[in-house]
Amino acid sequence: MNQNNEFNNTFGGKPFNGDVHLTDYLNIIRKHIWILVIFFTAVVSVVTYLSFTVTPVYKATTQIIIDNKKSFMEEMADVMRIDATDKEYYQTQYKLLASRSLAKQVIQENELWEVFYDNVPEKRVSFEGISDNNDAESSLTSSNDLVTSEMIDWYLKNLQIEPIRETHLVNISFSNKSPETSARVANAHAHAFIERNSQIQRMSSQQALDWLKSQIQGQKAKVGSSQRAACQYKYEQLGSFSLDDENIFLFPEVAQNPVIQDLRAQLATLNAWVLEKSTKYGHNHPKMIEANASIKKLEQGMMDEIRAVRSSVKTELDRIVALELSIQQYEGINRQMSEYNHGKAINYNMANLEAETDQEIYDILIKQASEIGLTGNMKKDSIRVVDKAEAPLFPSKPRKKLNVLLAVVVGLTFGTCLVFFREYMDNTVKTQEEIVQCTSMPVLGTIPYMKLLKKEGVRAFSGNGKPPGQKNQKGGYYYRSNSDCIINRLPFMQTGMSGQTMMVGSATPGEGKTTVLAKLAVSMAKGGLRVIMVDADVYNPNLSNLFGSIDNENAENAGMSNAMEKIQSWQIQDGSLCNCSVDDLFSLIALKKLSGELTISNELQKITTIFENGNLFHIDNEDTPFANRLGTMLLRGGFINETQLKDAMERNQRTKLPLGYILINAGYINQEQLKGPLKLQIEEHLQKLFSWKEGTYSFKPGSIETYEDKRVFFQEDFTPVINRLGRFGGSRLLEREILSNVTTLNGSNISLLRFGTGEIFPEGRMYFQLFEKFLNLLKQRYDVVLIDTPPLLNATGGVAPLLPLADGVILVVKSGHVTVGEVDQATAIIKETKTKLLGTIMNYTETGAYYYR
Repeated sequence: MNQNNEFNNTFGGKPFNGDVHLTDYLNIIRKHIWILVIFFTAVVSVVTYLSFTVTPVYKATTQIIIDNKKSFMEEMADVMRIDATDKEYYQTQYKLLASRSLAKQVIQENELWEVFYDNVPEKRVSFEGISDNNDAESSLTSSNDLVTSEMIDWYLKNLQIEPIRETHLVNISFSNKSPETSARVANAHAHAFIERNSQIQRMSSQQALDWLKSQIQGQKAKVGSSQRAACQYKYEQLGSFSLDDENIFLFPEVAQNPVIQDLRAQLATLNAWVLEKSTKYGHNHPKMIEANASIKKLEQGMMDEIRAVRSSVKTELDRIVALELSIQQYEGINRQMSEYNHGKAINYNMANLEAETDQEIYDILIKQASEIGLTGNMKKDSIRVVDKAEAPLFPSKPRKKLNVLLAVVVGLTFGTCLVFFREYMDNTVKTQEEIVQCTSMPVLGTIPYMKLLKKEGVRAFSGNGKPPGQKNQKGGYYYRSNSDCIINRLPFMQTGMSGQTMMVGSATPGEGKTTVLAKLAVSMAKGGLRVIMVDADVYNPNLSNLFGSIDNENAENAGMSNAMEKIQSWQIQDGSLCNCSVDDLFSLIALKKLSGELTISNELQKITTIFENGNLFHIDNEDTPFANRLGTMLLRGGFINETQLKDAMERNQRTKLPLGYILINAGYINQEQLKGPLKLQIEEHLQKLFSWKEGTYSFKPGSIETYEDKRVFFQEDFTPVINRLGRFGGSRLLEREILSNVTTLNGSNISLLRFGTGEIFPEGRMYFQLFEKFLNLLKQRYDVVLIDTPPLLNATGGVAPLLPLADGVILVVKSGHVTVGEVDQATAIIKETKTKLLGTIMNYTETGAYYYR
């Protein structure tokens, strides 16, 4: 246990370290360098090929400037516009530059459908069909019918609008395989946009002028209505007034009348004099009477003047009412009708109203023109061309050098990412630390990848026991790696190895367990051990292929399955123990589950054994009566006395019933007292029987009558006793058959038992029983038995029953091939069968161009 812990805490003489270093990342890249190389080569090759074979495209650019200045009419009609920032204005212009309607206009004006069909040849067929159908009506065919939606999409795809940041400049570019066409279209697009913008401005100015006229007309009506209301109010107030009411004098017509103001001033002066002199003269004084008369005269004069003002207000009111009626009548008359055509004359008020309106509009226009500089704005365009497009000398794409450089960068970057992604998604076991964590067992060693086997077709081992080659070529390894060191780490080597069996297995196919087993066998044979390799991989028997040609004429048809097939076909009848030993007979009867009597005799004795379904049921020795022997044992054991034995013997001779039944039926003993002596008696007969080396046998098959009511039967399992005695007694038939199928490699201590070509069910009961029997026989002949088993996870039913037959299991794990979960499952299967896991061997490790151990 301490040894395992020490092994688990170290790796290659160094403690495990969980820190990640730069070298770890470099090792990952080196491990999956083929992914990086393939991805990098593919990207660079494809980009380079396309860059040098694609048709070059030329891009011509026209530069325009867009000023956000309002025209004269736009400033007059600001109330009609929605306030917008400069950013929104320019964004709107950029969208208009890339509008479909503008694109359609440019295509129509410049007849660009021919350019379109040159770039998209597959569309020309439909175009020619339309033209042929319209030849008769070519005069009626307009350019609008030739512009399709696909044509507009193509145009906009090749058009590029690029505003220059922090300026009012905009680049208009067009791409085409013809440099002249690209320049012509770019200039045409800029010109069309400027013309459309000017047209939009003119339409906007006209709309603003129309709106201004309508506002003046409406405002004039409102002014007339307000004036009429004011005159009406003044007329009513002046109809009933009092000189003491100061509000009368607030009306403009009264306040601005000099006569009324003079009379009012005189009246105020005279009232002040009367107030001052009234205490001095009294009311009846002639001066006071004269003054009062003057006051009344002045008041009457003021009232007369106010009435005159009221009359003028009435006149103004009548004029305003007549004017409103005239406006209503004028709006209902057709403007295009002239006075000469209808013989009607427009009254003076109507003509005067029209003249006043036109004069007002003219005054406003002159005033606005003087304020914002009408003349300068009307001559200045808000959008104009700065630089016209010229035919480019060099194509805009493909940019060959840049494309190749980007391909190199992208290939390296994404190739490296792909490598790390592959490593991240790889949950296979790649290090010895991971194996130790899965199995909790030490790693016995590592075996590098043998490139020599694939490159030159050299076999790992040869039939004469010599190495396939002594020269270590570049990129390859010697077949002798570190398997010599592996066997030194096996627990058996510390206590001595004799007749030990080890199974070499793996979790999944393709992990190299067969090659590892062969390496171990060669290393053990060099140490002087007799080693036999058993190919028990029934689904892929490949062990013999590692050793090339073997000097044996019947090697191709020899194997374990051939021996099993022959043994299964063996019929037990009569024969000699020289050819078929007692152990062989008992094994065959158990294997075939036969029922019947087996009689074995020699010159001195004769023993009869009875079997039921392959199990030993009863044994009888005629030369040594069973009844006497059993009775003597019971008598000596103190279970019965001589009188009881004598009585039982008399009944046995008279009734021929079993002695044990008579003793129990008579009440002399019970079943527990009879069980031990009876078992001991059968074991003594078996020991005597398995000691016979010569004699004859005969087997009479048939069903056995047990007589349950008369015979005492304890159903004892004598299989362990039979197996133990069989190992000591030896086998002749089975040993002869199995050894005849073993191939010995010339000049070495290695033997090979192929699986063979016999027809046998590999997961059946007979297969496992014969395999166990063969294994016991081989252990007696060889120091080490190495068994190549099927993969644990792919053939669980064919492997699990074999595991308990071995003294230990070596699990081979191929680096980067099997997942952690699969190793856990394989380890669990081994532990469930309570088989000892000796350790693991990591196969297919890469240690560089050369390998030394």
